[in-house]
Amino acid sequence: MIDNIVIGNLVEGLSPVDLGILDYESNVYMTMEEAKQANLFLPSILVKIGLFKSTSEIKKIAKQRDASKKIIDPNSRLLWRTITQPELTHFKIGKKSFWVAVGTIDK
Repeated sequence: MIDNIVIGNLVEGLSPVDLGILDYESNVYMTMEEAKQANLFLPSILVKIGLFKSTSEIKKIAKQRDASKKIIDPNSRLLWRTITQPELTHFKIGKKSFWVAVGTIDK
């Protein structure tokens, strides 16, 4: 089970510990270069790190989440998207619960 996904270098001045990402947790680190190879497309990133089997599985989940009124945070609700800015977003999908921390994105 993955607790945290850290993409790229965090915004200057922030460390993973500042965000509550601790060494004893199950953390996956992805360079911004690796994320850009996936076109910063969140479903591709989640498949690449092994959290889901395929983007089509995520697409089905995303359709259900898009219609949900329970998930207030738009970043958390929208799985089928491209990451465009730094973010710290919590996702709970079925039994999977994890944070995605995205650092500075060079355009």
